[in-house]
Amino acid sequence: MRFAILGISHETNTFSQTPADYDQFAKRGTIARGAEIAQRFGQSNSTIAGYVEACSELGIEGVPLMFAVTGPCGTITSDAYKRLTTEMFDMLRKQGPWDAVLIANHGAAVSADHPDMDGAFAKAVREIVGPKMPVGITLDMHGNLSQEIVRNTTVCVVWRTNPHLDCKLRGKKTVDLIRRTVKGEIKPVQWLEMPPLIVNIVRQFTGELPMKALVDDAVEANRRPKILDTSVAEGFPYSDIEKIGMGFLAIADGDQDAAKQAARWMAERAWARREELNNPIPSIREALKTAQAHYIGPRPRGEEDLAPTDGSALTAPSNKVKHGPIVLMDVGDNVGGGSPADSTFILHEARVMGVKSILQSIYDPAAVQACVKAGAGATVTVEAGGRTDGLHGKPIRLTGTVRVISDGKFEETLPNHGGGRYFDQGLCARLDTTDGWTIVLCSGRMGNTARHQYYSLGIRPEDFQIVVAKGVVSPRPAFQPIAGEIILANTPGVTTADLSTFTYNHRRRPLFPFEKDTRYG
Repeated sequence: MRFAILGISHETNTFSQTPADYDQFAKRGTIARGAEIAQRFGQSNSTIAGYVEACSELGIEGVPLMFAVTGPCGTITSDAYKRLTTEMFDMLRKQGPWDAVLIANHGAAVSADHPDMDGAFAKAVREIVGPKMPVGITLDMHGNLSQEIVRNTTVCVVWRTNPHLDCKLRGKKTVDLIRRTVKGEIKPVQWLEMPPLIVNIVRQFTGELPMKALVDDAVEANRRPKILDTSVAEGFPYSDIEKIGMGFLAIADGDQDAAKQAARWMAERAWARREELNNPIPSIREALKTAQAHYIGPRPRGEEDLAPTDGSALTAPSNKVKHGPIVLMDVGDNVGGGSPADSTFILHEARVMGVKSILQSIYDPAAVQACVKAGAGATVTVEAGGRTDGLHGKPIRLTGTVRVISDGKFEETLPNHGGGRYFDQGLCARLDTTDGWTIVLCSGRMGNTARHQYYSLGIRPEDFQIVVAKGVVSPRPAFQPIAGEIILANTPGVTTADLSTFTYNHRRRPLFPFEKDTRYG
């Protein structure tokens, strides 16, 4: 058997002012072709790694064609989509014959010409290979699923953990289902149920209720007769498109009614929890006050427990008070959701409150250059952050000592969201400020998903009172093992938890929680 492997992975925040042009993929992300794909992603915990590894284990010739990925930002430009798909679809046409196709997309991609980019991509693949060839796709749990995706694939498998620790495992599941389909052992049929429901990004952590219950329901539904796989798609609330919202997918062996019943059951159970899935979180001041009150001391050396690597849901912190930094999730500057990584709201409030011992990163190439010009060991004053779009606070004046200047490249061997291994935050500088803070100034936008971002600069986050992480769930695998507590802070920004601040022009209506009287069933 010979399987083609290709895809475009992008989480599109349509409210972001940073478009995903071709350079975002080529220079700030990765465009890999042929053998480069396995070299770049083969040792990671990614879907691509799952495809490559499963094909090898099952005696399948997996042929990586082309894969493009970049960090979350604004809408994919027409030029970028056309250039990427023209090249990879040409490979698909010319390098066959194939027995099946494996797609590694995200599920929340939007391009200028295709609001449902993932659906358009799957449709284009289907048109190339014909109606009978098995096509499998594996999607991020934040995907906004659509009937177009389901119509044009044989199996659609969604990750089940957030933070994303099971990307490889779910990719391997897709390969196995497609292999069995090619051999004639199974006849997959799919059913997608899309209740009129958005789940707030701050309630998408699968290690605690209410989202944990929805994943448990999916596992339970998977045990039903004839069910081959079940998926919960949390949806991505920062994409202003018609299909926005949760999706529940079941795949059955030749029994459409069984798939429909399983998907419907999962959706109805989630609908009953719709209020819990949209509960509010603390303000910045409330979060900082709680952090000060709950902090009991630094984490002793040698107590850094590792997060699970087997794809199981990351367990929420116990109620037992423990040593270690209080990790504040800067929700409005969630880089994994398309924010610019330069929010200053928490620091401005912390200065007013006199809060010391804070560790945070800020995207600001100009501030980095000022530190580089001064040199390691120098005392500098810089204006940092708040430069990208005016939505993430005003620049904050920082005075301090430049301790380290680095090219920003590091390797992460610890468990992390998405399973990446090699990272590059661009030319960066460590600044220890007169406020008692340590600020890492970066030339590249990066979420705080890997502890070696700090270890590589001689920083031990375990020693701080407060660590500000630009994310909601993605920093948990890195920081939850060392945290005394994790607190979400409802900061303003392009990924704020307050969805009422956004103007949606294209979403479906009615949709809970925007229309409180929405009905389902």
